[in-house]
Order: sequence, then C-alpha cells, then structure tokens
Amino acid sequence: MSNAEIVNDEHLMTIDMIYEALYSALSLSDASFQIWMSFSFAVIVAAHFAGHRIKRYTYPLVAGLYGLYSVILIIRYSSAAYQIIHFQNLLTQRGFEPWPVPNPIGFTIGTGTFCLMVGGTIATLWFVRKVAKEHTEVAA
Repeated sequence: MSNAEIVNDEHLMTIDMIYEALYSALSLSDASFQIWMSFSFAVIVAAHFAGHRIKRYTYPLVAGLYGLYSVILIIRYSSAAYQIIHFQNLLTQRGFEPWPVPNPIGFTIGTGTFCLMVGGTIATLWFVRKVAKEHTEVAA
C-alpha cells in the first residue's frame, strides 16, 4: 500500500469513526496502566508476605516474568499513546478539537504515566531482588 493510499484511507474515516478510535486508544492506555499497576502490587505483596517461603531459584523466574510482562505493557501503553496523538492530529487537521483539555495537560499525564510505569517496574524488580537477598542470606 502506497503512502497516497494510506492518506486517502484516512480521509475516508468519518469524524465519528475518528472519535471512536481516539476513545478506544484512550481506553487501551488506561487498561494497560491498570493491569500493570495491579500486577505490580501483586508481585510486591507476594514478595513481602510470602518471600520467606519462596525457593531461591524462583526469585529470578518471578523477576524475569514480571519484567517481561511490564515491558510488554509499557510498549502497549506507548502504542496507545501514539494512536491517541495520531487521531488527535487527524481531528485537528479537519478543524475539530479533540477535547477541551489543553495539550500540555495531556502530555503531562501521558509522560507521567509512562515514567511511573518505567520507574515502578524498576522499583518492583529492586524490591524483589532485595527480598530474595534477605531470604537467601537468612537461609544460608
């Protein structure tokens, strides 16, 4: 498909279709964040309360799976953010306002959420490592 065909396909989208796609992307970004937050708290609580019962070789497995899934969710969130920007630009090009929220606020929310997800993932992995170290030193 050439670039000209892609541009023409974008013009075939009605305003309602663009708004629907925009709000679907917003829902995807919110869902990605909510899933990540729930998963992070579950890992933190499990490590805190059950850390002394977890086998030494299980910690790298938990950290690896959590890290991998977090990266997937961060990429998913970033993809949704890119879609949001794309559909906002389509609306603006056609003379419509995406919503009455100033762009700096949307940028701050998006960037803040992204930084929270990255920083929270690193902090959770650090916490799991700390708990693993504490429990392997006690066992030794």
